[in-house]
Amino acid sequence: MDELRAVCARLPGNVLVSAECQALTGGIPDAQGVAVCQRVDRVAQAAFITMGVRCLAEAAGLDELCVQIAELPVDAEDFRVEYLSLWPQAPLPKPQVVLATAEALQAYPDLNHPRHRFVVVAQAHQLWFGEILAQPTRDYRQHDTKPYRTSSSLSARLARALVNLVAPPARTILDPFCGTGSILLEAESLGLQAYGMDHNFKMTGMSRHNLAHFGYPAAVTLGDASQCTQTADALVTDLPYGRLLQQDREGLRRVLGYTIRLAPVAVYLAEEDIRPWLAEAGYARVECYQVRKRAGMNRWVHHAFRRV
Repeated sequence: MDELRAVCARLPGNVLVSAECQALTGGIPDAQGVAVCQRVDRVAQAAFITMGVRCLAEAAGLDELCVQIAELPVDAEDFRVEYLSLWPQAPLPKPQVVLATAEALQAYPDLNHPRHRFVVVAQAHQLWFGEILAQPTRDYRQHDTKPYRTSSSLSARLARALVNLVAPPARTILDPFCGTGSILLEAESLGLQAYGMDHNFKMTGMSRHNLAHFGYPAAVTLGDASQCTQTADALVTDLPYGRLLQQDREGLRRVLGYTIRLAPVAVYLAEEDIRPWLAEAGYARVECYQVRKRAGMNRWVHHAFRRV
C-alpha cells in the first residue's frame, strides 16, 4: 500500500472542513475526518487539515499491522512514532502502539530531531500506519492579533479557509466588502495579490493599518462595490449582515448582479442561504456549506461559478 491521506478536524456542523480538504488535496474526508487524496503538498496552508500522510500499511489489529511494517522497504533511521486515535470507543494505549511499531521498524529512533515522523491512526475496525509528509503551519494565527478589529471581524482561521477554496489556482483576490481586512491578510500571506474595497471610511483605514502592520502591500480603496472596476481571478468576501442587510436587501441583490462580472469564481459568506440571489445574478453553479462562525452564530459559505 502506498496512498496519500489527509486527516482533518472534525467539527460538527462545519461542512467547510470537507470543502477545504477537497480544494487543497482532491480528497473528501469520511465521518472520522480521513480523506484519500491526490496530493498533500498544499496542506501547509490549510485551516482545518491536521496532517498529510503517505499511508504504508493497514490492518485490523496491531499485531498484523506490525508484521506489515516490518516488511516495508522504507528508510526509517532517526524516526519518531506518533499515535492518533479517531475511534474513542476502543482506543489502544499509546505506549503499547508506539513501542510495538518502533520495534517493527527495526531502525534507530530520534525522538527530539527525527528525520522521519511516522503515525499510527486508529479508525473504526482498522489501524493504519504512514509517514507524515505535511502539516499546516498555522501561520494565519498571527493575524488574530491584528491591531484593528470589530465584533464582526472574521477569525483568521475562517478567513484562511475561505481563501483556500479558490487558491490555487487563483493568484489575485478581490474583496469588495473588506471590513478590517481579514480575507486580504490571508490572501497576502499565501503570496497572492489582494485588492480590497469598502464603502466605510473607517473600515478602509483599519484594513490599511492591519495590512501594513504585517508588511503586506494589498491595495485598499474607498468605494461602493457596485462601482468597483477591479477584476481578479477570484472574489472572496463576507457580505454585510444584520441590520445592514435588513436595511437594503434589494440593494445587495443588485450588487451581486454587478460583482459577478469582476471574477469568474466567487466565495460569498452570508448569514443565510442566498443561492436564489446568486442564480438570479447569473451564476451557473453554486455550492453551499453551512459553517459555525462562533458560538450561537451559523453562516453560509457560497462557492459560486460564473458561466464560461
